[in-house]
Amino acid sequence: MARNKYRLPAWTLAALMAATAPAFADAADRARAAAARGELRAAQIEWRNAVRESPEDGAIRIGLAEASLRIGDVDTAAREARAALERGHDPQGSTTALLLRTYLVQGRARELLADFPQAETPPAAAGQIAAARALAHLLLRDVPAAREAVATAERLAPGVAQPGLAAVALALTEGNRQAAEARLDKVLEAHPEVDEAWLRKGSLQLDRGDRAGAIESFGRVVARSPNDVQARLRRAEALLRDNKAEAAAQDIDAALTITPNNPTAIYLRAMQFGSQSDWQQADSTLQRIGGQLGNFPDGFLLLALAKSGLGQKAQAEDAARRHVARFPDDPRGARLLAGMAMAAGRPAEAAAVLTRATQNRPRDAALYDALGRAQTAAGRPDLAVQALAEAARITPEDSALLARLGIARMATGDAAGAEGAVERSLDLGPAQPGAREMLAAAALARGDLDAAAAELEQLDATARQGEMAGVLEGTLRLLRLDLAGARSAFESVVARKPATVAGRLGLARVMVLQNDAAAAVPLLGAVLREQPNNNEAATRLAALAQSQTEVAPAAEAALIAAQQANPAAARLALNRAGLLLRRGEPAAALALLDTQPLRNQRGVALPLARAELHAALEQFDAAETAAREAMAEDPSSVPARRRLAALLMRKDDKRGAETLLRQGLREAPDDAGLQQALLGVLRDGGGAEAASAEAERLARAPNAPTSARALPGDLLMSQRRHAEAAEAYAAAQARAPAALLVLRQVAALRAAGRVPEATRVLEAWVAQNPEDTAALGTLAQFDLLASRYPQAEERLRRVVAAAPENAMALNNLAWVLSEQGEAKLPEARGFAERAYYLAPSPNTADTLGWILARSGEPQMAVTLLRQAVATGQQPAASYHLAFALHQAGDADAARRVLEPLLASDASFPDRAAAERLRATLAN
Repeated sequence: MARNKYRLPAWTLAALMAATAPAFADAADRARAAAARGELRAAQIEWRNAVRESPEDGAIRIGLAEASLRIGDVDTAAREARAALERGHDPQGSTTALLLRTYLVQGRARELLADFPQAETPPAAAGQIAAARALAHLLLRDVPAAREAVATAERLAPGVAQPGLAAVALALTEGNRQAAEARLDKVLEAHPEVDEAWLRKGSLQLDRGDRAGAIESFGRVVARSPNDVQARLRRAEALLRDNKAEAAAQDIDAALTITPNNPTAIYLRAMQFGSQSDWQQADSTLQRIGGQLGNFPDGFLLLALAKSGLGQKAQAEDAARRHVARFPDDPRGARLLAGMAMAAGRPAEAAAVLTRATQNRPRDAALYDALGRAQTAAGRPDLAVQALAEAARITPEDSALLARLGIARMATGDAAGAEGAVERSLDLGPAQPGAREMLAAAALARGDLDAAAAELEQLDATARQGEMAGVLEGTLRLLRLDLAGARSAFESVVARKPATVAGRLGLARVMVLQNDAAAAVPLLGAVLREQPNNNEAATRLAALAQSQTEVAPAAEAALIAAQQANPAAARLALNRAGLLLRRGEPAAALALLDTQPLRNQRGVALPLARAELHAALEQFDAAETAAREAMAEDPSSVPARRRLAALLMRKDDKRGAETLLRQGLREAPDDAGLQQALLGVLRDGGGAEAASAEAERLARAPNAPTSARALPGDLLMSQRRHAEAAEAYAAAQARAPAALLVLRQVAALRAAGRVPEATRVLEAWVAQNPEDTAALGTLAQFDLLASRYPQAEERLRRVVAAAPENAMALNNLAWVLSEQGEAKLPEARGFAERAYYLAPSPNTADTLGWILARSGEPQMAVTLLRQAVATGQQPAASYHLAFALHQAGDADAARRVLEPLLASDASFPDRAAAERLRATLAN
């Protein structure tokens, strides 16, 4: 016998027909009386006695069948209904309907179709058969056959409810809920006495959230048939969903009185306890139906909630996993399981669970909101923005959600997008916590310091004491080069909240600028120990460790301590291994990456790094093995494929390398790295002609990506045939214009010494594509080289207006302005400060320091210029530092910087000015 499934919501698949029978002997009377009292087991016993007294009476057997079916004894119901049919008892096809129902309740769809072939007579029974066959076909997902059977049922028995109910089930299967409800209303209009129709009506209402309507529909059945267990339980479920636990309890009590071990009633009792947060009772109640829990769609979900409420985390997570495995698209289960993973510190796992639940793009804003939070915690800001943007699309009036979207966009560097989301949030309702601070952060990102200060001014006293406000205040002062004020602001944040990451990182930045890197190292080390994936802390510590200054040993020790505190943190281990490799210790780097916590980790990064280290140690077989491990982790990884191809080429397996790269290009035809690698293999294996032929083939393929169309020119550039390369790029551009091809052509012309022609090409392109900031920026660089400062300024202003976070353009604009006279130094300083804030580097430090030196702020200039010189920005930066030192009154230090510079043969634009400074210092 197929196992009976208890599903909520659920409908009986065929109507239970009321038996019409004459008065029976005493046993039959007692059976009816017991049924009236709700004592169905007693009724079944009395019906059995009646059958023994009158075995040939089909009406008595139907009484036994109906009672048995109501208490879940489907086998007895089927046997007695068949016996009644054999004795010719089938008024209006009611016995046939009852027998068909037993098949459907047991899920015996194929057997029903085999045992009940479609007939035409008698019409009533034939119509019941057709309706049941339709439902059987639906169970087997054969919609066309079900549609044909519904038509037959309605033709044979138009005055019976069952064909109409089958039509309702068909419409639901086809996804036409509106048609299903309309058809059901017609059935109810013609047959208001049919309980099954009201049960279906209530279920549809419950599914679309009309709990009051569902309660009323189920109540109609209960009023007419107080002992109808299914109606009681369906109404109890609706009442529970409507937060009416006490009323639901009455229906559950009634159902359990009629059928004491009814699994659905027991399950709903557990739901009742759950609605009251009585998790102990909910859990113990669920144990009563342990093996049958999986028959309920939300069974494992309810168990997970109960176990979670009891603090049994492992059991709760196991139940949640079982629910998600059965229903991966259910947002409730996904959110619950993801929440458990987040609480356990596994955000990547939480994101994976939630991502699977969004594959069919459900309209569930809470699901996407949870996914955004998980992606943020997993260090994937771009994916967090995607998820939160989808949540905001579903619920565009949720001000709190828009504020979170703004924060996420800020994390990706999208200051304009962040500002728009937060402003919309403020328009919708009361200020969300952190909204003003986010607007200030957006203003800082676009370099509008006054606007940032104005936003911070609007904060109340409580908000001003918050972490974010303090960090922004410190950052604002830092941008204005008020180092003492910035340090004080960050120190206040750290004092109020010692665990602050942003506060400690900001304080470390100021300390480095104040030449107090020794104090910054412990702060950076602590952040990295707590957050091993914190990129800023790792980058700054690594830079200090490589700086060849007195703090280098302490910085390296901090890196080592952070890595040892987090031995399974792959990114931190890779960072430390890179430091060892740059120091010429590949064996030590490899030993680090071969430790057990890292050896068994998934992903491409670790085996790929091992492949590179083995190659550095000339352990090429081991390098190939590691590269293949990386490929096995992710066959789509381009770096792994290129590394393996290079190792195959080294052992002269040109065919293997070529095959590997061609396979990669089939999967990623736009990948320029694979294209270039393939040409290199062909050049090494078959010469320049073979590589050139392949480049032409790839470039002229239908729908070739721009990177492929550039290949013939790229190949010529690699051979230093610059003029021919320019012609190849121009030809590709003529076939299908693209910005990449223009920039490649310009680079080739410049390499060929044809700068005026390169300038003309760029100017023509920019005239047709004025929004191409990359082309504008390149043209501005040509102007800079030719000292055409006004033209460069005009172009760079357009770039900065279109891309206010383009640090290179900001830095170049600052330089251009500073070279046009002292009157433009204040404006130049603003752009230089923004560039240095967005991308602190030797180049931006040199630009800002040089502007400050000429603006009468030599002390701050010296700090910045020392950074530029220490990290290799030579030789102009050395002259700038000497100039600033002289302005600061430290002539000896200026001479110590200037003498070795001028003793060398280094060429730089300010060499004559440097000679004059040396002469001044000599006097």
